[in-house]
Amino acid sequence: MNHKNKIELVEDDYFNSSNWQLKAKQTAIALVGWLGVILPFFFLVLPLWLPQARHALPFNYYHRIIIPLKFLARFFDEYFVIIALLYFSLTEWNNYRFSSTWTRRVAINTHRCDVRKELIENAWTDKFGNLQKRQQDSFYTVKKQQNLEPYFAQLLFVKGDDHQCT
Repeated sequence: MNHKNKIELVEDDYFNSSNWQLKAKQTAIALVGWLGVILPFFFLVLPLWLPQARHALPFNYYHRIIIPLKFLARFFDEYFVIIALLYFSLTEWNNYRFSSTWTRRVAINTHRCDVRKELIENAWTDKFGNLQKRQQDSFYTVKKQQNLEPYFAQLLFVKGDDHQCT
């Protein structure tokens, strides 16, 4: 496999060892976010764990709400671990499958890419002259009929693909 065909799947400054300030900042933001998710559940379950703390809370619990809260607490105690393990295992499996697919298969059709590069170069040569002339000129006035259409490349690729298939 050609090295040019390999595509890096993830590029994130968080995972570079030189960016410890960014890592600390993003980790702190993530922890504050998770606290915002977990704290409301903590305050709802607190009266179940500590009945004497029920009076210190700024809201009142009615006796009818305690039974559903006990059910929710049991649900989160028992099933949260199962859901979390299932989530993480499926994520790891999907990441493995995705990375193995990208490393085993050629990500870019090099023949098609070369054909498209040639189509673009030929079209630019037809409209603006050869490559050397374009590179040497520092200023070039484009005539109205030389302007590119809005979907210039897409139409060129479709025409090239149709021409290749016949």
